Order: sequence, then C-alpha cells, then structure tokens
Amino acid sequence: MAARISAITMPKWGIEMTEGTVTGWRVSEGERIERGAEILDVETEKIVNAVEAPAGGVLRRILTKDGDTLAVGALIGVIAEETVSDAEVKRFIESFVAAVVSFDSDASAAPAAPLAPATAVAALAAVATSGSETAGASEEARVSPIARRVAQQLGVDLSKVTGTGRNGRISKQDVETFAAGAGSAKQAATVSTAAMPAVAAHSSNTVRRVRMSARRGTIARRLLESKQSIPHYRLDIDVDLGPLQLHRRARQHAANERITVNDLLLRAAALALVQHPMVNAQLQGDEILQFENADIAIAVAAEAGLVTPILRGANLKSVAAIAAESRDLIDRARRGSLLREEISGGSFTISNLGMFGVTRFDAIINAPQVAILAVGALSPRAVVRAGVLAVAEVVTLTLSADHRVVDGAVGAAFLSTLRALLEKPEAL
Repeated sequence: MAARISAITMPKWGIEMTEGTVTGWRVSEGERIERGAEILDVETEKIVNAVEAPAGGVLRRILTKDGDTLAVGALIGVIAEETVSDAEVKRFIESFVAAVVSFDSDASAAPAAPLAPATAVAALAAVATSGSETAGASEEARVSPIARRVAQQLGVDLSKVTGTGRNGRISKQDVETFAAGAGSAKQAATVSTAAMPAVAAHSSNTVRRVRMSARRGTIARRLLESKQSIPHYRLDIDVDLGPLQLHRRARQHAANERITVNDLLLRAAALALVQHPMVNAQLQGDEILQFENADIAIAVAAEAGLVTPILRGANLKSVAAIAAESRDLIDRARRGSLLREEISGGSFTISNLGMFGVTRFDAIINAPQVAILAVGALSPRAVVRAGVLAVAEVVTLTLSADHRVVDGAVGAAFLSTLRALLEKPEAL
C-alpha cells in the first residue's frame, strides 16, 4: 500500500519552522499530478512557498482548507492511483501518524519518517491498551510545541483550552483565542456599574476581528523574544549628508545612474562593518560568529508584514551593483516572491523610515544578529561650522546593539567610522 498511496504532509523548511498555514491549493481533487509539481502554497513565518508533489498520481484527498494552520509533519493530502479504492484511501488517512519532529534548536532539522499504515494501526492499538504512562504521552502530543510556548507566555492553563485541530489537537491560535476571551471576561468583570452607561453609549461601534497570519504571528513572537531576552542599548549620531547628496547627484548626472541615499548608506555600512567585526556578528548560544563579509538585511514593509531580504557581501559590491540588487530584493519582498535563501541569515540589519518623515526611532534587533541601524529622515538643521551658523542636511542614525556582544565603545566606534564614510563619500 505504501507504494500505491503517498502522503502529502506539512513540510519543514528551516529549523525554526514549527507549523505552516495553507494559503491555497493549485490543483483539485481528482486531478492527475506529476512528481515535483507545485500543488499548494504554504505560508511560513517568513514567506509563502510552494509545496511539491512527493509522488505522481491522482490527488485523491485534500484534507485542509485555505487558512488552516497545521504542525510540521501533519497530513494535508493524499496521492494515489485510480486503482486504489476509496476504502483504502480512507484507511490510510485514519491510520496515518504524523512524523515526530523535534523543535529544539540543537535538534536535527530532518523529521523522522511517518509510520507505515500497518505499523500505525498496531501503534494505535497499543495506545488503546496502555496505561497512564501512554496517556501522559498522548496528552503531551495533543498540544503543538508552539502552542505550549505561547500558553506559558500568556499564563494559559492548557487543560481549559479546547483544541480545534485534528483529534482535538491544540494549536497556537486556540491558545491565543482562549487568552483573548479570558482577558475580555476579566476586563468585563472589573467594569463598575457606574461605568456601564458610558460603555453602552459606544456599543454601536463596529469591531472587525482579524486573525494573525502565520507570518505576522511569528514576527510578533520573534520581536517579543528579542525585546525580552536581549539587553538592548542605543546610540544616536547625527550625520551631515550634504556632501553625500552632492556626490550622488554628480554620479547620476555623469553616468546616468539611478542611485539613492539608501544605496550609498548600504555601501558605507558594509565598509564600516568589516572594520568592526564585533558588530558584524551573530550570537548563537555561547559562541559569537564574526563574519568576514557584510550580509546586510534590508527591512522592508510588505503587506503581509516585515520582510528582511539579505544583500550578500555588500562590502564587495559597487554602489551601482548595490542599487540594482537592492531594488530587485525590495520589489520582490513586497510582491512576496523571495526565495528562502534570500531571507535567511544576515550579519546586520538596516531599517529606514526616513521616507515617512520620522526623525529618529529605535529598532528591535533581528536575532541572532547583535545590532540593527535605524535611519531617520533627512532634514535641514541648523549647525555651527567654524563658529558660523549654517544649515546642513542632517540625518539621525540610531544603533541598537546587544550589550552581551557589543560594548558601548565598540558601537560608538562603528558609528564614528560610518559617519566618516558618509561625510566623505569619495571613499565609497
């Protein structure tokens, strides 16, 4: 039967992935598909990817609908030939046991193979006749790992949560929904009778509830973990970009190059990073990984959430090459068409909100990186030059750094080098 029926399961793309959300099937039940064909789209914590058919045959069952979030290894569809009866397909689905996948950071990223149907039936029978030890394991299995972590963070008693997944499995969304309901009930209980008329006066206001996507949920979780676990400190520096603007306009006029201030900033940051390897680093466990080249992540606000495509080896590229590549990465980030390898890793991040008129802001470190640069708006400001009041085009750069790795003096030295490069752009 194993050769005649194939399972389509939720894939595991990267060690951080614990679950995925089905965003749409590209084929329908009853349609013949070839091995390797792209058959559905799954949204992970970072991007939307296509799942390929593990075998050729007919798509006999689709077990999910759009928007369903399932753990890695969960059964989402079945492929079989026409000669396989519906009864056989049904037995395969009922006896399927998902792969056991460890989500620990030091575990292998490769999931164990699912049990064969016959073995699965025997295993289920053994579970039915086992004692309290197996019951405890079953209780553990009915909660997804990410749901357990979220429950701990929100202080939710899992015994009170009703699972909506297959066989009553509790998902992250179940925990968050329960927590939101409990919070609302607690808040309502504390509203005094005197305040009730005021509440009633606003009861006609319409509320639209929007469930977090898998990507938005992961962004929220990772930022919370970064903010809570990393000892951030911040350093500000004002940079006179007047010379850089003149340099940019001259290059555009002479060579008809389409170059932005951000392109020159990326180049300058890359050159500064290789001079300060402690900033151009990641912290993994008790090891500091210092990178030879600057792989700079560019924070891009896409419709589905924050995306950080990586400009690899920016210190080895010309300003023109950086301009062309960054435009392509940013465009595809907004369209949701980046590849997994284009958003993985990175030794440093730059986030620019200057186009919105924000003068300065604090950015949260993109772990396991140890620093991020926030770029504010370029604006005319009064400065004193040689004792004379003048007007300069100034930008405020804010470095958020992980104090476990980057000492204050190291962060300050990096900013000083960066300012020198920006204010004397001939070196770029």
